[in-house]
Amino acid sequence: MHLNRFCIVLPTTDFDDQSDTTTHQIPADLKFPPPGQKKHHRGCGHQIVSLVGGTVRRIYGSKWVKKRHQKKGSRMGSGAFHDLEGVQIGDERVGYDNPRIFSYSELYIGSKGFSEKEVLGSGGFGRVYRAVLPSDGTLVAVKCLAERGEQFEKTFAAELVAVAHLRHRNLVRLRGWCVHEDQLFLVYDYMPNRSLDRVLFRKSENLAAAILDWEQRKRIVGGLAAALHYLHDQLETQIIHRDVKTSNVMLDSNYNARLGDFGLARWLEHELEYGGVRTPSMRNHQFRLVESTRIGGTIGYLPPESFQKRGLATAKSDVFSFGIVVLEVVAGRRAVDLAYPDDQIVLLDWVRQLSDEGKVLQVGDTRLEDGSYRLIEMERMIHLGLLCTLHSAQFRPNMKWVVEALSGGNSGDKLPPLPSFQAHPRYISISSGSNTTATNSSSSGTTSTTRSSRRSSNRRCCSASSFMVETPREISFKEIVTATNNFSDSNRLAEVDFGTAYYGILGDGHQVLIKRLGMTQCPALRTRFSAELQNLGRLRHRNLIQLRGWCTEQGEMLVIYDYSPSRLLSHLLFHQRNESQLITLTWRHRYNIVKSLASAVLYLHEEWDEQVIHRNITSSSVILDPDMMNPRLSNFALAEFLHRNDHAHQAAASATKSVRGIFGYMSPEYMESGEATTMADVYSFGVVVLEVVSGQMAVDFRRPEVLLVNRVNEFEAQDRALEELVDVRLDKEYDRKELMRLVKLGKACTRSDPHLRPSMRQIVSILDGNDQWLRLVEGGQQKNESRKEWRKKNASSLSLVKRVQALGIQ
Repeated sequence: MHLNRFCIVLPTTDFDDQSDTTTHQIPADLKFPPPGQKKHHRGCGHQIVSLVGGTVRRIYGSKWVKKRHQKKGSRMGSGAFHDLEGVQIGDERVGYDNPRIFSYSELYIGSKGFSEKEVLGSGGFGRVYRAVLPSDGTLVAVKCLAERGEQFEKTFAAELVAVAHLRHRNLVRLRGWCVHEDQLFLVYDYMPNRSLDRVLFRKSENLAAAILDWEQRKRIVGGLAAALHYLHDQLETQIIHRDVKTSNVMLDSNYNARLGDFGLARWLEHELEYGGVRTPSMRNHQFRLVESTRIGGTIGYLPPESFQKRGLATAKSDVFSFGIVVLEVVAGRRAVDLAYPDDQIVLLDWVRQLSDEGKVLQVGDTRLEDGSYRLIEMERMIHLGLLCTLHSAQFRPNMKWVVEALSGGNSGDKLPPLPSFQAHPRYISISSGSNTTATNSSSSGTTSTTRSSRRSSNRRCCSASSFMVETPREISFKEIVTATNNFSDSNRLAEVDFGTAYYGILGDGHQVLIKRLGMTQCPALRTRFSAELQNLGRLRHRNLIQLRGWCTEQGEMLVIYDYSPSRLLSHLLFHQRNESQLITLTWRHRYNIVKSLASAVLYLHEEWDEQVIHRNITSSSVILDPDMMNPRLSNFALAEFLHRNDHAHQAAASATKSVRGIFGYMSPEYMESGEATTMADVYSFGVVVLEVVSGQMAVDFRRPEVLLVNRVNEFEAQDRALEELVDVRLDKEYDRKELMRLVKLGKACTRSDPHLRPSMRQIVSILDGNDQWLRLVEGGQQKNESRKEWRKKNASSLSLVKRVQALGIQ
């Protein structure tokens, strides 16, 4: 092992025996910058401005945004932390890619005065222009909203709130917005290949570019499915898009799908289900529940329930629309097209008819060359599209299941059989206007529809306080001292990596967790602090801790997170000393914690814009809410952010060869090479799984085996019953099938050979009950590791254990 530096932190065995942290007093002469000046708008759009103005001011009240509008040298206060070597943590870097306010002049110049030649598309909302930002030459798409009135205000506010914080590789990223007199603009990433409908439905006389091949179509469908799964299941609140269609699916330079246009989006509170019991995911959620019974969407994509008198928009509505897009992608034609014979005008009705006749492959796009695709794959795709468009919403799959079906998580299993569609009502009846299922106007497949009463036009418009969109901000040291009662012991929650965590309430009433890093003169620690700030603010997932702000005044390094009265997973598993307040995690909670953690790591590895390797997945990095149902992964100081290509990965890996992490959670190959990979995270995840099952720490020098993975390996070598590993505090109250699944999964994830470990996507599928991968391992398709081989590959860890034991550390 050839490393310049090797720094290891051992987990503490006594949670409460930590020395007190020195408190800081507020200097009497400490001054703070005055609040920014509010900008007043004129013109007939003052009502719109009043709606979003408060939101804009709250979002961009932080100094890093204000700095854009101030002259050099006008800034007051401590906005950057300078260490002894001159290393600066500039606050303008924190949240640098979060949505921001654009000036009208930027957009006007960039779009050449909103020239007709720069128009990318248009619709009922207005126009979309191509623009080149004069500041840095970045290409963007500017959506100019042309409507007026209450519905327009709601559409703009809905889209702004819905997409401001979304971070997924298959969603179009919002770069910012502009309010200019009575005009509103949304600025998005520019998609060079425009929208899916333009490419997919390109007419035969305009085939200068090649048509989408089968592999591209599969990738587009998979990307759209992943985006909807993220919206439905992976955020603090469930977002229902309500307008999924090919014209809202954008294509980037590599023809990856990016879902856009959130003007009709609605958000609802999650419910979690375990063992038939449904419970709200959180008690205090950020977004209010909204009325979602009005029809919104496009004919041809709207589910049948939308046309009922009291139809309710749900996630299954999006599933139906997704299924229509799948059928369009396979067929290469629109959902409703009057150019076809009467029995083929409505794509869904035609495909259902062919399904009953056993001829679904006739739907396939005739432009695809024979032999360029596998017939079984096309048939499976059509089958999936029909499952998603079943007439009854309750029988449609959810998007999580769809993602697994597309990614191969359950490809070995046959899809559920399709019913006979003869008894199904037609989606749109062409022959009789009086019997039209969807609408009397079926001549266009792109007609948008909304059901709203004119009487609502006089209703007072929503206040800005109805929408909560915020970005991380710099928080003054004075406010933090007040919030934590001057870092009092009563506010101290836990000792965390290289620092102490405190509970506090900010001036605006937000409950926060404040991580105060010690050793402020340590260069490595300053680097960790800067990395955690810059990285965490760019992620958004319901099982990742959310950054609220930071502080670098008085030489401090403080990171502030959103918080509700909660505990660390490690505390509940290992460090409870007060028997009167002892809390034992039930099996239901433990299994849910593992599932949620797996979902978060999968997002980091595969679903965010870049690939994130956490490098610090431990039980002390998992924070639990009071109900134990929404765990969050934290501690991103060691995380590596890699571009999704091999060259960048190798370049990043070769540049960071130092081993950093918590001993007991680091994989053998990582300790030897210093190269962080997704499989190293999988190993750490597996250790946490074994901790959750056994209630034992990853490293405990009071035990003869010391390392938990060593103990599990000995169990396997001795053919001992795996039930003996279970935490005795559970008192045998657990689901044995789930227990065996977790133990086997923990063992598989901690194999010494990284090639034998499952990926995080496979892990998520296994935790959902798809045990096929584990059965293959048990069936001998993977070689079992002998005890001798294990000891050889883990020689570095075992050697370190002996050295520590020689020092007499217990």
